[in-house]
Amino acid sequence: MRNYCFHLPTLHTAIRVLLLLLMATSSVAQGDRAVLLSTAPIDPADAAILAEKLALARKHNNLTARTLAVAQSLQGTPYGTLGASPDEYLVLSTRVLDCWTFVELSLAIALAAQHEDASEATVADYVRQLRYWGGTVDGYASRIHYLSGWLRQAQDLGYLYDITRDLGGQPYHKEIRYMSDHPELYPPLQNHETLRQIRQIETRLSRRTHHYIPQHDIERIEHRLQPGDIVAITSARPGLDFAHLGFAVAHNGRMHLLHASSLQGRVVVSAQPLGAYVRSQKGQTGIVVVRLVERL
Repeated sequence: MRNYCFHLPTLHTAIRVLLLLLMATSSVAQGDRAVLLSTAPIDPADAAILAEKLALARKHNNLTARTLAVAQSLQGTPYGTLGASPDEYLVLSTRVLDCWTFVELSLAIALAAQHEDASEATVADYVRQLRYWGGTVDGYASRIHYLSGWLRQAQDLGYLYDITRDLGGQPYHKEIRYMSDHPELYPPLQNHETLRQIRQIETRLSRRTHHYIPQHDIERIEHRLQPGDIVAITSARPGLDFAHLGFAVAHNGRMHLLHASSLQGRVVVSAQPLGAYVRSQKGQTGIVVVRLVERL
């Protein structure tokens, strides 16, 4: 049994909550063309949840504590994935989450809570910054589909930093090509231009070398992890960088994984400590650890 939340056919189910805050459109210049961003009203139930989580985050005085408080409050949220549609919209789901959107939403709410006048629109803006290349919604390929790209952009934005090498991590290089190798799993990739754009992104990501902690070494470095660290689990699947994602949390004196579990169908804390959990998951080879950046 294993948890996977990246690039499997279930990504294209219709479980979506369309965020999109005002009935309006705006143009964003990108090169020689304008990108049209469509928006629509947010569901009242989602707005209420976001207001509740913003209030919770404001009770804490640093980014890590805010993010972890929000993440822990989302335990029990049903598992669900972003889908694909002919048009790319910014989608904000608060009532169904996969492993990636769980981490992304928790961080976006914590970032938004740093602003006194934050609202659901502020959360949406941070989600857009995190989820789309350059923060611009411009078709399916503008969404970041590989976690290595999401981590890199979040670091460039100054929100995270990768501590894996400092923990004694080994070099980790992989040729990224899973989506272009399996375009039949992704309806938008039937468009040749979209497929070309995805291949370009894969080539760019493949040039990078990262570091990771192999699964058999996780216990050795576990004592150096901190609650709220983001743990990205590397994948053995050819062409795929990461298989799963969550937060490190302390439980009974050990570090466990707080994550949206496809197997258990909701956000949970792993029953096993982190190292044992990763070894129990077929196709998960090790971890990358990133820490939130605290700003004065």
